[in-house]
Amino acid sequence: MNTRAGKREQTRHNILEAARKCFNAQGYDGASTREIAKTAGVAEGTVFSHFQTKEDLLISSVGEHLADAIKKGLHTMDPEWCFVDKMMHIASFRFAQIALQPGLWRVILQQLVFTPRKGAVKELMRNSGLIEAMTRLIEDAQLDGELNPEIDPAAIHKTTMALFLFTIHEHVGTENYDCEDMCATLRELLEIQMKGIWLRQPELVG
Repeated sequence: MNTRAGKREQTRHNILEAARKCFNAQGYDGASTREIAKTAGVAEGTVFSHFQTKEDLLISSVGEHLADAIKKGLHTMDPEWCFVDKMMHIASFRFAQIALQPGLWRVILQQLVFTPRKGAVKELMRNSGLIEAMTRLIEDAQLDGELNPEIDPAAIHKTTMALFLFTIHEHVGTENYDCEDMCATLRELLEIQMKGIWLRQPELVG
């Protein structure tokens, strides 16, 4: 039983690796499930025994990648680091993945980030563990007095993710992804957010 489960998990892993490779090289429309199956060394029907649709395959393949970056980041960060340094540490692992497969990120932008299907990005972040990891870091920073405890952690998470997505979008049109350049852009934006941009609080009418 364990051997059968192990083989099934290995097959799933091989399909996800093949999917990332094909999406990166050929884009979403160009990467057929038949080609993905061939690259993984399985029958096309085997792909659909693990994933109901091509979009499910994309979400799972990206989610596994993202989960790996989060895991490595959390396990190698210094607990004494400030919030920005912790966020940058995790982001650096993700940026390194993107730099190796830039075509895959273009697929993510086209099919998930700017998709008409509501909830695709949230599903990806939730399944990869990103929402849980970021919420925990935010709440810890609030308890330590580093972040305003009166602000909903979900709101901080959303603004932080917006900066991350902007950073990727800012660099997506360049010929070569540079992990250090992306990190520099995100750090600058995070530090501005932490410091705030108001010189004085305005009288809001809305």
